[in-house]
Amino acid sequence: MKHIITTLFALVFCINGHSQTKILLREEMEKLFPEDVQQQLGFKSQIRLVYSFADKNGSYYLPICESFDGMGDDDSLHSKIRGVNLKYENGQFVKQWEMNDHILTTQYEESIWFYTKYVTIKDLDGDGEVDPVLVYGSSAANGKSDGRMKILVYYKGKKVAIRHQNSEFDGGRTTDVDVEFYELPAKVQGFVKGLMKRLADDGQVIYATDWVQKMNQKKTSIQ
Repeated sequence: MKHIITTLFALVFCINGHSQTKILLREEMEKLFPEDVQQQLGFKSQIRLVYSFADKNGSYYLPICESFDGMGDDDSLHSKIRGVNLKYENGQFVKQWEMNDHILTTQYEESIWFYTKYVTIKDLDGDGEVDPVLVYGSSAANGKSDGRMKILVYYKGKKVAIRHQNSEFDGGRTTDVDVEFYELPAKVQGFVKGLMKRLADDGQVIYATDWVQKMNQKKTSIQ
């Protein structure tokens, strides 16, 4: 355990000294989260990445996990995902929040995974607190075109979600926005709307044609 604590102090010093978010190297991740620590934290799925960051409230580690359930046509299959935000204080990890999701067999989903390209770990509104944004999606019989996508914003420890169902048919595309989203600071809302546009521009998702106007009208259900 001593080598784990030494590594933690080194990482905390680096983060605090440079005020940055980083993705841990595989060796760092294995030192921080060996099998016994993973068992203590209740990890049952394989850790994909660990983000480390610090803000005015302290130093944090955010592991994201995906189960491994075989290989599909192009990539590995995952039936469950998990993300856990851990604060490091007094020589130990203290869980702040966690999220879990899984494939929906009733919708014939085949896999679910984090869109790590779009995950954002930074202070979105300049108040000195990091506001993690997790993005993940699922695939079904026709791949992502009939799967789901979720954007989870953690603002001051509270989760705010945007849930989208993709479809190849216009009437099947729906976007549900938590009403609390419209209570977030303008900078946070603006960032998330920009992220949604980026996801659409990159071909990851198809929204209703008037989704921007409806979000400007603070709609919570967009079809």
